[in-house]
Amino acid sequence: NMYGKSKFSFDDRVQWAESHLEEITACARDPLCGGRQGESALWIQAENPWQFLSTSFELVDALNSPDPEQFLSRLPVHQDGSCNGLQHYAALGRDEWGGSCVNLTPSERPQ
Repeated sequence: NMYGKSKFSFDDRVQWAESHLEEITACARDPLCGGRQGESALWIQAENPWQFLSTSFELVDALNSPDPEQFLSRLPVHQDGSCNGLQHYAALGRDEWGGSCVNLTPSERPQ
């Protein structure tokens, strides 16, 4: 999530994107004037504005394709490496509590 909702659960991220789809589409259609009257475009307010804008273009292209599920995205896949060294220690020591603190174990929300 490039808007700044990375600590939301995956379901909450989907719901956020769906509820902002009209604004996301407006960003892709007209990045300079994609906001509502008197507002900045949504992408300018994002935590990672340029990455959010490129993702907006890709999402709109996918939704407008004949089969969105078969759309071949060219966006890089981001990998979570929170506290990478600590992840190794938690894994080596089979430390379940430590692993949960550094996103090694499944959870509803990222830590």
